[in-house]
Amino acid sequence: MQNHFIIEMLGIKDKHVDVWDFSDQSDYLLVELRTKVKKQKCPFCSTKTKRVHGYRNQKIQGSIMSNRSLKISLCKRRYLCVNCNHTFYEKLQMVDRYQRCTNVVQTTALTYTAVGSFTTAAQLTGMTTNRLLRLFNRHKIETTKVLPRAISIDEFKGDAGGEKFQTVIADVENKEIVDVLSDRKVDTIQSYLQSCDTSKTEIVVMDLSKSFKQAVRKALGNPLIIADRFHFMRQVYW
Repeated sequence: MQNHFIIEMLGIKDKHVDVWDFSDQSDYLLVELRTKVKKQKCPFCSTKTKRVHGYRNQKIQGSIMSNRSLKISLCKRRYLCVNCNHTFYEKLQMVDRYQRCTNVVQTTALTYTAVGSFTTAAQLTGMTTNRLLRLFNRHKIETTKVLPRAISIDEFKGDAGGEKFQTVIADVENKEIVDVLSDRKVDTIQSYLQSCDTSKTEIVVMDLSKSFKQAVRKALGNPLIIADRFHFMRQVYW
C-alpha cells in the first residue's frame, strides 16, 4: 500500500517500476526504484527482446515534498537485441533520455514560469535556474501568424525544393513580405491561409487566377478580392 502511494505521489505511470526502498535522510528524502523485466522493442531493428545485458543506477531529481528535496535512485536495465546484437536502455515514461529530473518536475516548473519568474519557478521545484532556462529553450512554442488587413498573393519563378514556382504573401499597406510558400499549388495556399489568424484580413490583392481565387474563398470566406495592377493592365493591353 505504501509503495503504491509513493508511485502515485511521484506521478510514475510505468507499471514495471517498483519501489525498492524509501528512507528519510538528514536533509532530503531518498526513494530507490527498480524495474521489472519487460519485453522491449529494439530501436535499431524493432525486434522485441527480454534479454538483459546489464544494469545502471541513475540519480534523478523528484518533486519537492514537505519543503524537502526528493532524490530518486533508479536501477535501469540495459537490454540486448538477439537479432542485431545492439544494446539499449529500457524506455521509461517517468524520465526522458539524458535527463536528471522526472517529467513531472519539468512539467511543474514550466507551469510555474507562466505565472512567475524563472528564478521563482526553479526554487519552487528544486532545480537550478540555468537548467530551467535550458529546459524552456528546448520546448517550441507554437504561435499563429496574424495576417494584416490587406495581403497580396503572387507567384514567382524559383527553384526551391525542386519546384519551378513559389508563392509570396505580402503586406500591401506596409509593403513587407509576410511569408514565402514552397510552391504555387492551390492546396498549399489554402492550407497556409487556414493555419493563420485571418480575423483582420479584409482585402486580398492577386492576379486573375481562378484557382487562387478559389483557394482564397475557401480559406477566408468572402474578402474583397482586387486584381493587381500589373495583371489588370496586361489584360487591357491584350
